[in-house]
Amino acid sequence: METPGLKRQLGLFDAMMIICGDMIGSGIFFATGAIAETLPTAGGVLLVWLLGGALALTGALSCAELSASLPYAGGDYIYIREAYGKLMGFLSGWSSFLVTFSGAIAFLAVSFTGFMAYFFPVLGSEAAYFHAALPGGSIDVTPGNIFAIAVVILISALHCLGVRQGSTTQNILTVIKIGALIGIILLAIFTGRGDTAHFKPLFDWSKIGNFSLFGAAFIPVVFAYSGWNAIIYIAGEVKEPERTLPRALLMANLIVIALYLVINVIYIYGVPVTEMKGALRVSEVATTALFGRETSTWITALITISVLGALNVVTMLGPRIYYAMARDGVFFHSLARVHPRFGTPVSAIVLQAAWACLLILTGTFGTLFTFVSVIITVFSALTVGSVIVLRWKRPDLKRPYRLWGYPIVPVVFILTHLWIVWGSLSHKPLETVWGLFIVGLGIPAYFYWRSAKKA
Repeated sequence: METPGLKRQLGLFDAMMIICGDMIGSGIFFATGAIAETLPTAGGVLLVWLLGGALALTGALSCAELSASLPYAGGDYIYIREAYGKLMGFLSGWSSFLVTFSGAIAFLAVSFTGFMAYFFPVLGSEAAYFHAALPGGSIDVTPGNIFAIAVVILISALHCLGVRQGSTTQNILTVIKIGALIGIILLAIFTGRGDTAHFKPLFDWSKIGNFSLFGAAFIPVVFAYSGWNAIIYIAGEVKEPERTLPRALLMANLIVIALYLVINVIYIYGVPVTEMKGALRVSEVATTALFGRETSTWITALITISVLGALNVVTMLGPRIYYAMARDGVFFHSLARVHPRFGTPVSAIVLQAAWACLLILTGTFGTLFTFVSVIITVFSALTVGSVIVLRWKRPDLKRPYRLWGYPIVPVVFILTHLWIVWGSLSHKPLETVWGLFIVGLGIPAYFYWRSAKKA
């Protein structure tokens, strides 16, 4: 099943840094303000972060069984294909290419540019060197767009040169941002001007007991924990995957959960939750209060590094999905090629970069995410549901790691995601219809590639 061109070069530390680097993006710096607006008590904020971490962990442990059993490049495309059939697997991969990964790259590159504009204001200029109107949008060439596209191209080129180069870069970026978060924690403990009275009252049970309010507070945390399964997409290049993948998924998620909880304790120690309500950059508000001086420069620098690390990870992972699809004959055949010297799916990396750059130029990545977010959530539920389906469908499949807490763990994940889907459907029915249409475009594409393979 696996091409000889993909070599297993990544160890446990590399795998953990890929997961941590993908999870720790910008969410931890912004999400608490949105949560506090809905649940304005210390206990409410911390409970949502704890439950969000537990949900990520249920998904990670489920993927630990799947990835150890099917340790190939492609991640959830492989699991959905094996559990529900080739068409469903293709639609998952189609969504990944069209929106999930390419759109995330465009979003992160534009976000990175926005934070860099703090240090280099010219990048924030809205003056367009070129403008062209398109049906439903436009192409705008601005200094920021040029810079964002250059970043995408440079990072994509790095990943063309070898998986080790990309993972070493990721290790450095992730260690820096984890170290910076730990530094904030230690400084706050030993020198921070906080107050433990900010933790009182701990809970407002009337709001926590309100199902819809609690659900609204939960959504920003789900975003902040996204990336909990990052390593599964590059499982074909992990050494001793049967042992390494489950350990990396467990350990990395526990590290991030612990960091997020402690950082939020520090936020609350610095600023009462009522003053965090709706704060866009709650990390800056809290650290300024704790240390008694303006912290926007170094908090912005930390966020910039975090976003760059997440961009680096997503650029690395996506092409492995398109590579696996091409190997199955349901995507462009050239994407299955592995560079003879570098051992990377160069064609897949280049195609992803080209599509992401087009999304940046047209500014359509945000719209696509809005339309397809419900579908992405459904595919996440299907991925974890693959554990249950494959236990029944392929009982003889070798399972080096068997999920602890089965079937409760995957069922909790599935039900929670269906709850999120139900809430989104209730509030955004039109966007969901458009999302179904976009994903549905993959059906004729699938049959085209299937027929082309038989020809």
